[in-house]
Amino acid sequence: MARFRTLLHSGASALFLVSGVSQAVLLPDRWPGSEASVIRAYLAPDSGVMWALLLALWAMVALDLVGQWLEPSEGVGVTTAIIPALILAAIMPWIAMGQPVLLVLGLAAATIAALIAARRAVGRHRPAIGFLAGWLTALSSAGMAMTAATLTPLSMAASAALAVLPAAAIGAAAQAWIGPAIGYSAALIWAFCAMAVSTMGSDPLTAISATLGIAAMAVVLVRAAS
Repeated sequence: MARFRTLLHSGASALFLVSGVSQAVLLPDRWPGSEASVIRAYLAPDSGVMWALLLALWAMVALDLVGQWLEPSEGVGVTTAIIPALILAAIMPWIAMGQPVLLVLGLAAATIAALIAARRAVGRHRPAIGFLAGWLTALSSAGMAMTAATLTPLSMAASAALAVLPAAAIGAAAQAWIGPAIGYSAALIWAFCAMAVSTMGSDPLTAISATLGIAAMAVVLVRAAS
C-alpha cells in the first residue's frame, strides 16, 4: 500500500511539474487580457523574483518526491492529502480557462488539501508541503482577483489589491492552524514580495497591498519560528 501511494504521489508530482512548465511557456498566449494578468504573474512570470519562486516550488516538489521514494511509509496522511492538491493545481489553469468561478473553486479545494497536508507534515521534515500550500494560497487570491475583475465593475488593479488583504488574513489564520512550520509563511511572503516588485511601477495600489500582506505574514512567520 505504501508503494502504491508513492506511485500515485509520483504521478501527481509529475503532472504538476509538467503542467507548470507548460503553463509558463503557453499560458501568456492562451489567457490574454488584463483580467488574467495576476494569474499570469504566478503561472507564467515575467519578473525574476516570481520566476525564482516558481523554480523553488518545482525543486521542492521534486525533492519531496525523492524523499517519498526513499521512505515510502513516512507521512501516510501527508501523502494522501497532497495528491489531490497537486492534481488540482496542475489541471485547473487548463480546464477553467474563461471560467473564473470554476478556477477559484478548484484552487480553493487544492489549497485546503495542501493545508491539511501541511498540518500533518509538521515535524516530518517535509518543508515542500507547507511551501506548496503557501503558493496555492497566493494563487487562489489571484484567482479571486480575476473573478472580481470579470464579474464586477472593479478594475483589475482594485480587484488585485482587495484580494491580497484577505489572502494575508487567511494566511495568518492558516499558519496558526498548521503550527510551528515556516514553509507556508515563507512561500506567501515570497509571493507577496514578487507581486509588490512586479506591480510597483504599473500598479501602486496592488504593490502597497502586497507590502501590507508581507508585514502581516512576517509577524506570523516570527511567531511560527519561535
